Amino acid sequence: MMPAADSWRQPDRRFVVTGSARPRDIRDLMGRPFFALGKTPRLTPIDYQARHIAIMVRAENAGGMATVWDVDVLIWLTGQIVDALNHGLWVSRHVRFTPWRLFQDLGWASGLHEYHRLRGALERLSTTTVMTNIRQGADWRERPFTWISDVRISRDDGVALTLPDWLMEAACDRSRVLSVDPTYFCLRGGLERWLYRLARRHAGRQKEGWRFDLAELHARSGSLTRRRDFIAKIRAIVVNQIIPGYAFRIISGGKLGILCAVPTSQFTEGVDNDVKHVVGSTAHHIVGTVADLSWDHWRESAQCIVFKSGISPVTYITNIITYYVGDFSLSDTFPIARSGLSVFRKTWTGADK
Repeated sequence: MMPAADSWRQPDRRFVVTGSARPRDIRDLMGRPFFALGKTPRLTPIDYQARHIAIMVRAENAGGMATVWDVDVLIWLTGQIVDALNHGLWVSRHVRFTPWRLFQDLGWASGLHEYHRLRGALERLSTTTVMTNIRQGADWRERPFTWISDVRISRDDGVALTLPDWLMEAACDRSRVLSVDPTYFCLRGGLERWLYRLARRHAGRQKEGWRFDLAELHARSGSLTRRRDFIAKIRAIVVNQIIPGYAFRIISGGKLGILCAVPTSQFTEGVDNDVKHVVGSTAHHIVGTVADLSWDHWRESAQCIVFKSGISPVTYITNIITYYVGDFSLSDTFPIARSGLSVFRKTWTGADK
């Protein structure tokens, strides 16, 4: 039998999420400019190069690229995949779930606003095109992907989508995922969220914490904010100390100062250890301009979202199930809903009107 960690490569399976799982983030995504940090639609591309890392991100429609809030969906799905593997279950990059389950796990409310928020996140995730040399090999320029594809939403089947191979490979490798403090999802600011993920990846549970050159942080964030304004926001965050699990302070060093992140609580997951203690300012980056290589030459059209009539509630089941679905049609039906979730149908139906 194929090991569970490789099961997602079988094309005739669909992973159906019905139980709760601890959210987990992918280390490759933490502390690098893969997502917009603001809620205003960002159409300006991200082109980032630092040492051996290259990242290019493009928004393919007027809604802008995926944001650091949209990544909540990927963090949640990664946690579901890891939990399933921990229990020896089969997983697949073809996933089905109900919004209610995601709302419960991430602490979202279940009103009309949350359903609109999820719709927007799914659309941006499916129309944001990414190209990176991280785990992509020499031909990385010819291997673009979107965060999700083949998105379907219906009353009977919930949300169905497909994750890219790049993300699945990381999610199925336990050395590439880290648990996330649940209070992270309460952070309102995009920069605060990005800083938590940066500290979680590098400082982790190390007693000495980690240090970051402020000039380097501006480049790594991909922010369109002017550097001096960016650093002013960092200083405000340091004063307020609102990042869960970490204490931040700024010390002298470098051209603009050094940001120190020290853990204040115990962690149970592994962290980075084999990198330099201070992230230097040797990176160069291009934010807001088109890179030398032609994006249009290799770009593939992003998958369009097809929204059907709505989503009906499903029965809460404590297990994660993998269905054989052959051609991935959405003709499978979910169990009958609990009567206590009648608000689910009313809320989502209202969102479609």
